[in-house]
Amino acid sequence: MAKKIYLSPSSQPANTYAYGNTNEQEQCRKIAAALEKELDRCGFNSKAGLSGTMYTRVAESNAMGADLHLPIHTNACDGKVAGLRIFVYKKGGEAEKIAKAIDAELAPITPGTSDGISAQPQLYEVKNSKGLCVYIEVGFHDNKEEAKWIIEHTQEIAVAICKGLCKHYGVKYVAADSKPAATKPAESDVFYRVQVGAFDSKANAENMKKRLKAAGFEGFIVEVKK
Repeated sequence: MAKKIYLSPSSQPANTYAYGNTNEQEQCRKIAAALEKELDRCGFNSKAGLSGTMYTRVAESNAMGADLHLPIHTNACDGKVAGLRIFVYKKGGEAEKIAKAIDAELAPITPGTSDGISAQPQLYEVKNSKGLCVYIEVGFHDNKEEAKWIIEHTQEIAVAICKGLCKHYGVKYVAADSKPAATKPAESDVFYRVQVGAFDSKANAENMKKRLKAAGFEGFIVEVKK
């Protein structure tokens, strides 16, 4: 049965980016929407909560029976710090394994330095989601360089997270441009004959039949009334 994954992007429009005249809510919803498409194509049962607050989204995730609750946020500090941060309820369980799988795909493409995985049981979504929770802080939006990178790499971020989840759950990643496997044409009871000539003289028809046979083709003569 396909794993149920609920995506919970930030609902914090007041957290403005240091670049691009945008904010945390807008960018995280874009990432979640792109990730939902990636996950669905790979066979997961996913849902992106693109409205409401973290409280309504946790309730929706729990009602869905999500196996994994995945908050997607961007961070802020002093305008200089950059890098990926991932939070779980506690270290040592499956949630940390999922977090490590995501970190292995996402950290190498981010401009900052990953701080690894840490336990943050006090966070509302981490604490109250019934499914496992892996809380992703993609990067720091008050760092101008990283804010620009986040804005310009929505799809790459979604792909990296999806690849991490695929590896953890043992699911093959299917790229958007993958071509479907060629299918064998359906068998038919219809066949087609090719006519190579029509002659007034039977002798000429016999000569053409001999030429066809010499070339490796079977031929036959049909008499038709004028």
